[in-house]
Amino acid sequence: MFYNSDINEEIQLDYMIEEELRKALKGDEFKVLYQPQVNVESGKIMGVEALARWNSARLGPISPVKFIALAEDIGVIHELGSFVFRKACEDILSISPNGAEAMGVSINISPKQLMEPSFPETLVGITQEVGIDISRVTLEITENVLLEDLDTVAERLNSMKIFGFGLSLDDFGTGYSSMSYLNTLPITEIKIDRSFIEKLLISEQTKTLVKAIIAIGESCQMTVVAEGVETMEQYNELAEYGCDVVQGYYFAPPLTIESIGELLCSKLQSGSESI
Repeated sequence: MFYNSDINEEIQLDYMIEEELRKALKGDEFKVLYQPQVNVESGKIMGVEALARWNSARLGPISPVKFIALAEDIGVIHELGSFVFRKACEDILSISPNGAEAMGVSINISPKQLMEPSFPETLVGITQEVGIDISRVTLEITENVLLEDLDTVAERLNSMKIFGFGLSLDDFGTGYSSMSYLNTLPITEIKIDRSFIEKLLISEQTKTLVKAIIAIGESCQMTVVAEGVETMEQYNELAEYGCDVVQGYYFAPPLTIESIGELLCSKLQSGSESI
């Protein structure tokens, strides 16, 4: 065995993060930011994606990739997930009342949460307490959830679809799922991963893949969302291919709910909701 100070420091940091994570929810250290999602055809903000952020009082900002994986490992993902879900529903309802023109909200769901038997009923209970229409809420799952017990996953997803939730398959094309899953699971939306958008203008192969994903979505009557759009050129290319919805820093970074509300007000006051 060999001692390596860098590895030791990393292990000690992981222990500290775990210790702080257990206290973070009670300490009100988590917040939820929102990134606008823009309808390509109309140019209007049609919804937002809710994104959890953690600024530890002891350690400073912690990457979501880090703390979400850790929350799953130590068994606090259900508590964290419920907090984010409730907060997102409350926030979006506060700036956009229920109705025909109401904004939607997309919320990421961990595979660990999805495998809980009472998970669909738990989410329904929160939406009823908050008062938001379920049809406004889209649940985002990643392709790795499909590596779990497929029968159980299908049962959970079908329950949530019956309740009225939208179901989005995030990071489409980057995982291991079979295309046949799109026919057997009640997915209503697919999201093109940002890694494809980054190479969209420099790789003919990527262009072909993006066009194929959009065609798959259209043929399956699913909404197609492109994330990670950072330039007008990327946006124009996606619009030409017939992509339905886009999000990314070209339009706005993740914002507080107050900033989202101000953004909506400024568009309405200017006589246009287009971003």
